[in-house]
Amino acid sequence: MDRYYCVKLSAPGKVILHGEHSVVFGKTAIAVSVGLRSSICIKEIQESVFKVNLPAVGLHETISLELINKELLNHKTSYIEAPEALAHEEHLTRIEIFVKDIISNFEHLPNVKQNALRSLFYVVFGIFGGNAFENGLEITIVSDLTIGAGTGSSASFAVCLAGALLQLAKLKKGIKVDRLSLDDKKLISKWAFNCEKITHGTPSGIDNTTSTFGSLVTFRKGQEPGLLDIKLGLRILLVDTGVSRETKVLAANVRSLMQRNKQAVDCVMEAIDHIAKSALEILQNFSSCDQNGGIDVKYQYLAELWNMNHCLLASLGVSHSALESIRASALARGLACKLTGAGGGGYAIVLIPPSTKQSIVDELSKELSAKGFVVTDTILGSPGVTLDS
Repeated sequence: MDRYYCVKLSAPGKVILHGEHSVVFGKTAIAVSVGLRSSICIKEIQESVFKVNLPAVGLHETISLELINKELLNHKTSYIEAPEALAHEEHLTRIEIFVKDIISNFEHLPNVKQNALRSLFYVVFGIFGGNAFENGLEITIVSDLTIGAGTGSSASFAVCLAGALLQLAKLKKGIKVDRLSLDDKKLISKWAFNCEKITHGTPSGIDNTTSTFGSLVTFRKGQEPGLLDIKLGLRILLVDTGVSRETKVLAANVRSLMQRNKQAVDCVMEAIDHIAKSALEILQNFSSCDQNGGIDVKYQYLAELWNMNHCLLASLGVSHSALESIRASALARGLACKLTGAGGGGYAIVLIPPSTKQSIVDELSKELSAKGFVVTDTILGSPGVTLDS
């Protein structure tokens, strides 16, 4: 009797705590995993097809297994342990030709669907090259994350995809694991980074690192992301403005502002960098806080830094009326709020200290919802990629 394997895995999104825009100019950025996740299920099936179900982007495709196997054998070499050795542009060009051949309307699909398919087959052929599938496959990925809103949805997708396919490859070799090792995660992150290059061109690596390892990640241009295994458990309200924004346009506007007012903008960037470093120092000592009052002081410091950071970013022109509306509602209840990511819309994050009465949180959530915003009560510092039962 044939054995049919099944892999389930999930990975979190992320928010930027500090360092938005200043990171482009060599300053420190801090990202942290958020309690919203993408989940993947890959299972072998009897049908000789390759089923792709991505409801988050409205993508559902069924492809002949014969076509997949023919392309797998054409690729000849597996780069399962060394994605960095894969000739990225050459491999991606071959994937592009393949998906255009098998998906009749590929060129008319929205960019998010095109990139999802590119990433999927990039990893499939990179890992399983030279080896045909004996059984059909069904791949389903669902997500709590809003696509393209700055919470690392593409990285979470890529980490899920890479992690599950790598585990499937292990199972097919007779290797069963119940928990991902550090080496497993490092390899997953490398594959996910390659996928991020498909989506973003020149990614920093902070999104896939945060999604893979969880907790808190620091980044500085030209350096490897730094992992900090800190059990934060920071409670926030993650508020979706529903306003789309283009990161490239916002970043270009900041650059133009700097060209016109270099000394002033330099001072703003230095101040944002100082805030990021100060916040990092507080967060590194967070778990050792005195629960009899010390924790309240730490939250007060963090709140002050959040408010200052937001105002500095607003001075660069990257806030939005929707973000200011959210912030006004939060400040009226004594709660710190800042934009996260590129700004210009996207998300705001509201810090909820442990001493905050639930009635205040409920009241704020109700008011924000009435304004048309989507509010999620969640935790920062959640686990990275995990195998699910």
